[in-house]
Amino acid sequence: MTTTIRRATPDDADETAAVFSASFGSMDFVPKLHSAEEDREFVRELIADKETWVAERNGRIVGFACIDGGWLEQLYVHPARHNTGTGTKLFQHVTHEHPNGFQLWTFQANAGARRFYERHGCALVKLTDGSGNEEKTPDALYVWPAGAV
Repeated sequence: MTTTIRRATPDDADETAAVFSASFGSMDFVPKLHSAEEDREFVRELIADKETWVAERNGRIVGFACIDGGWLEQLYVHPARHNTGTGTKLFQHVTHEHPNGFQLWTFQANAGARRFYERHGCALVKLTDGSGNEEKTPDALYVWPAGAV
């Protein structure tokens, strides 16, 4: 029962969107602004237009990461797979593919994500009031590796 990382295909969109919806929905500190159908369309576009990787275990998608233009735009793991190493495998894959570094945003209130990124060598660059994001929720800008970008 090994978790594998592979490039996402259009056929992965619905299952990947279900991971996104479940993970985002588990965050009680941020408003849920989009329907499940909007999440599916969003993920379809990520897979079609950007570098998107999925974590697969026992034939099921359990997480995904999307990177584009020096930004890790998405890294989500199904809540049932939190603290199992799935996020680490995805993050390590992205760092292997992009050894010169990247930036990412996460919500300030997402303490688990912030610990995860800091544990994996990301450095906090800036905190904001959230006025620049869709959810209007305070966020944090990180870079990997520390000192990059």
